[in-house]
Amino acid sequence: MTKTVDEIAKLAGVSVTSVRLVINGQDKKYRISEKTRDKIQGIIKQHGYTINQTARNLKLKQTRTIGLIIPSLTNPFFAFLTEELEANCRAAGYQLITACSGDDEEKEESVFKNLMARGVDGLFITPSSAERQTALGSNENGKPIVILDRDFGISSFPVVATDNYNGGVVIGKKLANMASELFFLGAGISLPSVQARLKGLIVGLGSNGFKLTDNEIILHGKNERMNGYLIMQQICQRLGRAPLGIVTVSLPILEGAMEYLHKTYGKIAPDMVIGSFDDHPMLEFCPNPVVSMKQNTKLLSELSIKLMKQLLNKEASESKLHIVKPIIIEK
Repeated sequence: MTKTVDEIAKLAGVSVTSVRLVINGQDKKYRISEKTRDKIQGIIKQHGYTINQTARNLKLKQTRTIGLIIPSLTNPFFAFLTEELEANCRAAGYQLITACSGDDEEKEESVFKNLMARGVDGLFITPSSAERQTALGSNENGKPIVILDRDFGISSFPVVATDNYNGGVVIGKKLANMASELFFLGAGISLPSVQARLKGLIVGLGSNGFKLTDNEIILHGKNERMNGYLIMQQICQRLGRAPLGIVTVSLPILEGAMEYLHKTYGKIAPDMVIGSFDDHPMLEFCPNPVVSMKQNTKLLSELSIKLMKQLLNKEASESKLHIVKPIIIEK
């Protein structure tokens, strides 16, 4: 088992200072005897040496950790983004500590306080509401914060997000030429990302002469699988059949909708048109006509860590809002 400086000093019967001088190669300069040096080096060779991170952190006033608060890891987009962020943080010498808020304001506040108490050097966060983003502005810890995915437009923190509006426009234009009937399955309508997707979709459909009526826009609860199930149930019960085309605001909503169709009808009609905000590799195996908006998690992550490093180094950022173009995939 590796030993700390304090433990090596005790085993050698010397001072901590002597151990540090030997480790740093300054024993000759400060006239540490050859006998003492050999004894210390022998202990290090036998047991190994490890840095006391707690002492190091106290001295440097850093923990080399960065916090991340996201709604849920069951949402594939956030899972992919977290993986990219973790890799980029590690490459920059930081450990990412991840917590989920469930898009619940109280839970988000709790995990925020917990991460601050643990002394993270900075924080990435996807705020659950405008109120929570406002509260971040009164952060007494003064830690660097980068907002991810959602911008309620009420704080001075840098934001990294996808161009959901124009992504919606492109998806709308494509679906208008593919579907004779279309329902929007949505959730979390108070979120700016959801609002932008719906607005863009309506504009894109309209530009190709397809009007989405209020009855074809179904919104329910949060972006959770069970809500996709309930929305699809509502649509099918109203129509007395499965819809000919759908577009879902997120992958969890799509998963729930597909689950209902499979449970109710035993299959998913292969000619049903599917539009999806967010993409998943499994959609490649779907026989249906599919148009999806893939968020560039690699670029989102790279921009986020770049901004975080600038904040940690107290460097000025070029701008506050960083919008990443999505990738439209047609299958």
